Amino acid sequence: MIAVRSRALVALLVLSTACRGSSPVSPTGRNEPTPPRAPSPLNFPPPSGAARVFTFDHELSYPVSDLTKTSRFVLYENGVFVLDFSACNCGDGYRGGFTETNGVITFEWEGWNIMGPWGATGRLDGDTLAVQYNLVMQLSDFEDGVYRRTH
Repeated sequence: MIAVRSRALVALLVLSTACRGSSPVSPTGRNEPTPPRAPSPLNFPPPSGAARVFTFDHELSYPVSDLTKTSRFVLYENGVFVLDFSACNCGDGYRGGFTETNGVITFEWEGWNIMGPWGATGRLDGDTLAVQYNLVMQLSDFEDGVYRRTH
């Protein structure tokens, strides 16, 4: 009888030690991820000044949708950009700000989604701009592409 009690006591001790390091659980008994908080909104000034316009020229690495083929980037001299899709009713397009250093453009967007902030990088080579989106934007149907300067 003492051997059975000793085993039961050891089993309880092992269980209590094993549970000691676990994280708290929700009232439902499941660990649920905390939803991401919305990032602070980025507010860019209205577009102004001279603009460089880059119109979609070709895909960067894989076939793209017809919608992407109608897109263009407009880069204003005040550091604001607009990504415009002429084939859709997307309002005033997707806006943000950009910085340019040694032919590399970093785009900061006013948009984001539950997976995180949007991001993209462009590389200037003569009159072409190769744009690559971060994974968050790619999973939101934005497609990498090469744009040619038209203005």
